Amino acid sequence: MMRRSMILAMVLGGMLVIRQANAQFSPGDLSRAHMQLEGTGNCAQCHEVGKEISGSKCMSCHTEIRNEIDSKHGYHFTTSMKQCVACHKEHLGRDVQTILFDKDTLDHRMTGFALTGKHIKTQCEQCHSTKNIKNLQIMSMVLKSNRKTFMGLSAGCVSCHEDRHRGTVGVECQSCHTTNAWSPASNFNHSKTKFALTGKHSTVQCAKCHSEISPTTTERPIILSTKSFADCKPCHESPHKEKFSGQECRSCHSADGWSVLISQKFDHNLTGFKLVGRHATVKCQQCHKNQPGVPFAKAFRIPHEKCTDCHSDYHAGEFLKTYNNDCSKCHTPDSFSPSTFTLEEHSHKRFVVTGAHTATPCISCHTKAEERRVFHFASIKCESCHKDRHGGQFTKLMTDQSCAKCHSTVTWTSMSFDHSTTSFQLVGKHSTAKCEGCHKPGRVNGGTMVQYRGVKTGCESCHPDAHAAQFASNSITSCSNCHSPDGWQLLRFNHDTQSTFALSGAHKKTECRSCHHEELIAGRRTMRFKPLSNKCESCHKSGSIGNG
Repeated sequence: MMRRSMILAMVLGGMLVIRQANAQFSPGDLSRAHMQLEGTGNCAQCHEVGKEISGSKCMSCHTEIRNEIDSKHGYHFTTSMKQCVACHKEHLGRDVQTILFDKDTLDHRMTGFALTGKHIKTQCEQCHSTKNIKNLQIMSMVLKSNRKTFMGLSAGCVSCHEDRHRGTVGVECQSCHTTNAWSPASNFNHSKTKFALTGKHSTVQCAKCHSEISPTTTERPIILSTKSFADCKPCHESPHKEKFSGQECRSCHSADGWSVLISQKFDHNLTGFKLVGRHATVKCQQCHKNQPGVPFAKAFRIPHEKCTDCHSDYHAGEFLKTYNNDCSKCHTPDSFSPSTFTLEEHSHKRFVVTGAHTATPCISCHTKAEERRVFHFASIKCESCHKDRHGGQFTKLMTDQSCAKCHSTVTWTSMSFDHSTTSFQLVGKHSTAKCEGCHKPGRVNGGTMVQYRGVKTGCESCHPDAHAAQFASNSITSCSNCHSPDGWQLLRFNHDTQSTFALSGAHKKTECRSCHHEELIAGRRTMRFKPLSNKCESCHKSGSIGNG
């Protein structure tokens, strides 16, 4: 019997020595991508004897990284002074994330492509998608391994965006467009083309001259090829028919307007009414009308002191008291719209325009009623223009203090709400939680919207019961008995006073998991806390260490 015991001890001892020896060579399993290199015989494929991992052996396999560094662009070129192991960790296990990379804190300039304009708010996945990979080597690797990568993209616009011009103007999109918006093409200068835009041509929509096609995409590409522009005829139909077929239109007409004749002899500026703005393009007969029985000369001597001598009062006397119907207070001869009434002038009225209201078109508030726009309002409260998005949850508050109690005119989401004025004060991690984490869409006064009133304040109304109702009393679990809003792991639990088993002696140093094991409770795997037997043999089995 003693001999058998000695043999068993020798075998166990030998196994322990072997395990310790293996641990010296391999600190842990390699990742799934490198698991083919598992085993002590393959160490030298990555490690250099007596040296730290320099990365040179990494490059012998990862040629896509070497190519990026050699081409002197991309994230790996910018960070090439670092060792590979500074960001890439191995021997952590098969499915552990081995790349120490946080896309949320990345300075994108390190990739060689700075994010500006709308690119700043673009989700990474919108650009870093398999369909946008242009590098064939990296695409081949992705298809073989089915792994995600941020490599392989080109910095050119057409790498991610469709060429709406179908190659007619090249692919240097930035020569016309900016990252702030596709339209307008603020970098484009038509005066640098063969046809400089002057007069009314400067306000014509591009598509009027540049043809559009209707493909299967949602946006209509604009093909910037044009007709001949040597004369007006390719775009404009001549009303003169064959009478002036041998002459060019520009010999008589100007781009400022069809009725503005270059050969016009009469200089209206010599009269008491100079023609400026749109008056300069008005046909003579629109003001000087031939009327039966009225001498021809009298038709040219008409009242012109007030705008209303020719124009009807669009505002129907609404500004008679304020401006004595002097249209020049808000309008110019260049155009009736837009008005010249400024935000500074608006600040002296009942409603001071601030924040996002400064970018709101006038017509959004001054809407039409009975075929004319309204400029005087009975009320200037928010709800007179804006719909109550809270479904009446704050009707009394808005009546007493208006929407400005919580919101500002900067943006709708710029809020100054003090949650401490409610019955649920935000402390600990609750103070940094997003509103939508607790306030979710629900049925409010017959409609579906975010609920702010009547939200339950119990922990379980937002957080699932991780203990499967082991601590519930009358179907309610008082999480605050053990946990704090400062963090789930910051326990207030006192084993001596909050349980039936006070910890003493060696029990004080025993880990919780030694007694509390995971079980299938209410259909889910969770740690068993109660009920739990207090008897010694429930944890200490006969024959265990310490029992002889």
